[in-house]
Amino acid sequence: KDTIHPKYGEIVKVKLAKKLGDSVLESTNLVTHDGIDQLLREPTFKGGIEEGIRLMTIGDSATFLLSTDSINKYFPQKDSARRLKKNDFLAFGIKLMQIKTMAQVQKEDNDRRQAYIQSRKEKGPQELSRYIQDNHIEAKPSATGLYLIETEKGKGTSPKDGDTVVVHYTGSFLDGTVFDSSVKRNQPFKFAVGAKQVIPGWDEALKLMKKGEVATIIIPSSLAYDSVGYINQQTGKYFIPPYMPMKFDI
Repeated sequence: KDTIHPKYGEIVKVKLAKKLGDSVLESTNLVTHDGIDQLLREPTFKGGIEEGIRLMTIGDSATFLLSTDSINKYFPQKDSARRLKKNDFLAFGIKLMQIKTMAQVQKEDNDRRQAYIQSRKEKGPQELSRYIQDNHIEAKPSATGLYLIETEKGKGTSPKDGDTVVVHYTGSFLDGTVFDSSVKRNQPFKFAVGAKQVIPGWDEALKLMKKGEVATIIIPSSLAYDSVGYINQQTGKYFIPPYMPMKFDI
């Protein structure tokens, strides 16, 4: 009953099922029952599915038939055996659920991220405290909150700012999830102490260690990625969440 049609460049939330004859080739219901957000782009070819969505209003359900000849021409498969049979039609069953501008989507994403950051701000210190208690760690934290647990003594002097060190390490979250390991890569890590080439917890810990020493360090988020976390630029998702305490075997 709505009267507003989506425009190219807007975000549409749709439920979609793609069928060839009686076979369902693709369905958003396999991913989520709430529909998925899609950027409505200019169609690649005349009669593209985007033109059909432009005819819809919120609440509409419709089926669009697209020629398999057009699909084969404009979206060729690398494997020729997977090309669709000629002179046939793909059926796209679509329900249009929402229309949003890019600004609205960006605001919603930002609001969700801020809410997530706030929840992590509360959970991070709780996770660290619970880990120290559950694992009966008796080492006392430094003034900044760093825990250093020596498991094998080293010899000689400790590195100071400006010295170059070579280390092997395995980094994990407190739940045991390993996120990085030079041991697994069989490639030691080399860096200059105090040159801000690593997170602050590392600079502090290495200056407390001696050559040959093996230790586990437990660091609060304030000595790591704090409120920012570390985001995978390709996926936009957090590789290291904000306010995440971490453990390193070095």
